Amino acid sequence: MKLCVFLTFLLAGINAIGQVPHYEGIFIENKPWTEAREILSDTTIVVLPLGAESKEHGPHLLLKNDWLIAEYLKERISWTQPVVIYPTVNYNYYPAFLEYSGSTSIRMETAYSLIVDICRVISAHGPKKFYVLNTGVSTLVPLKVAKEMLAKQGILMTYTDILNVAGDAEKKIKQQPAGTHADEIETSMMLYMASATVNMSKAARDIPFNDGPGPLTLNPDNKFGRYSPTGIYGDATLATADKGRIVVEAMVEGINLEINALRRAEIPSASMDKPPMSFVGTYYLSKEDKITISIEKNQLMFEGKGPRKLPLLRQTGNSFTIGERGRIVFFSEENGTHASAYLNWEGIDYLGKK
Repeated sequence: MKLCVFLTFLLAGINAIGQVPHYEGIFIENKPWTEAREILSDTTIVVLPLGAESKEHGPHLLLKNDWLIAEYLKERISWTQPVVIYPTVNYNYYPAFLEYSGSTSIRMETAYSLIVDICRVISAHGPKKFYVLNTGVSTLVPLKVAKEMLAKQGILMTYTDILNVAGDAEKKIKQQPAGTHADEIETSMMLYMASATVNMSKAARDIPFNDGPGPLTLNPDNKFGRYSPTGIYGDATLATADKGRIVVEAMVEGINLEINALRRAEIPSASMDKPPMSFVGTYYLSKEDKITISIEKNQLMFEGKGPRKLPLLRQTGNSFTIGERGRIVFFSEENGTHASAYLNWEGIDYLGKK
């Protein structure tokens, strides 16, 4: 199936530019680790595609629609950009569609932590600049959080704002009065990129009468959502492949410009917040087992599991990761001191007390 998708995208690209592409980008999954070691460095730009592979897009588009967009765009970017492209992340934060069968979402905290963890692991191999090729709208919030968290660790991450990267092109061709999902624009894009995945006989005009903030809902009495019996927000019946060509080509151009800007940008200096002294101390997991939290050069250090000290990397206020092996959360007492901590170490849970 993925080969068929690849061939569809390849043929679409040949039709669009009139020639077989010469690849500048590298798909990391096609390399052994020994070659990846030579490819990844502190000058590498990493592209991390992000697109839902199980999220409703009306009755006329597939659940994997966002994933298909991400796959197409990363293919096109690889023709012109000397970047290293990682596999597409296919789960993230999509809370507005959960009433519709097949749709998935993860918690906000999980969504931004997922991106932070992936970028941090890759950065250990050299790269410090990341571009998240984002195909969602609700993902913009966790991506903003992830960007800020990574900057504190000396990692620069930028991402696609799918609503604005081709905004001028959309304004020129858009006829629907409202819409942002499985609508005239998104359906047009799919007619251009992967027409075999679109069933225009099921396309519909669905602009909720209660067009306010909130998720799409199948319940017409839900005052906190947009009632949409189809899962469409907009007028998909107005879609054409020619409109899609205009938007997609503008989108490819915009993404290329953003990656070029990332290449010129300065990497932020690591500036982790000063950790509270109240975290410091010895926590007893049992009579025989204990861990110690200390501060060295303004960095919290973890000791007691394994032969050496490990740095703690802050995820949220009292929550830290310990490399890739564990996570620790400190709990405060009524007097403000942190006298207990939850530790997950290599999949095993502990409760430690000072």
